[in-house]
Amino acid sequence: SKSTGTSLISNNVVVDMTTRVGGRTVSPALPVVSAQLPTELELSFHKKLNNYCDDNVPLESTDGIQRRERALNRMKELAREWIRHVCTKKGFTPDVVKNAGGQLFTSGSYRLGVHEPGADIDTILVAPNMCTREDFFGELLENDQRDPESLAERIRNHKDVTNFVPVEGAAVPILTFDWEGVNIDLLFARINSTSVPATLDIDNDTILDGVDGATEKSLNGPRVTNLIAKLVGGTKERYQTFLTVVRCVRKWCKSR
Repeated sequence: SKSTGTSLISNNVVVDMTTRVGGRTVSPALPVVSAQLPTELELSFHKKLNNYCDDNVPLESTDGIQRRERALNRMKELAREWIRHVCTKKGFTPDVVKNAGGQLFTSGSYRLGVHEPGADIDTILVAPNMCTREDFFGELLENDQRDPESLAERIRNHKDVTNFVPVEGAAVPILTFDWEGVNIDLLFARINSTSVPATLDIDNDTILDGVDGATEKSLNGPRVTNLIAKLVGGTKERYQTFLTVVRCVRKWCKSR
């Protein structure tokens, strides 16, 4: 066998691991170990690993998945309503307000679809540059209360939200809360654009132009998750094997 860049040639079988993401071509740092088909022994190990996961690492039920999707959709509508409010308050034209948009992205185990029941959802709100982090958390008013029109206070006061905790002073500021029992960690990213449409390509590097450090760190979550998924997703079998390994590693980490 011999390696050529990011490809491996083994018995005249070439495995090219390069892929396209965000308008650019990316490659893994190392080639695949072997392009050989799995042996009977390896297939038996694979079966045992899958059986272990099925018995010990449960995935979310259909009802649970639907509840999470419902919570995220309702939070997205609340966030877009807040963005429109901020733009209107700052005197932007109706066209700018209408096109301001705003998108939610997820990362981690939920994005990959290997989260367990009760696991949190790592979420990031991408907002246009008219919305600041101060708008997000809310200005401190004279009565030591936060601006009730901020997104943080809108979430805190929502009838379906409990266990609300804002962490404004962290390196990556975050809101953590339960929405209808679904635990959500919400990050904020302010990109250098007056509009965040549904077609926004978060994987394109131009999204990092002109952003601050906290926004760059927040964007890294979904961007890195998407990149990993792309690099290991050359075939359905390869991707499913990767997900099985992720489930096992998560189980091991939590057991430690």
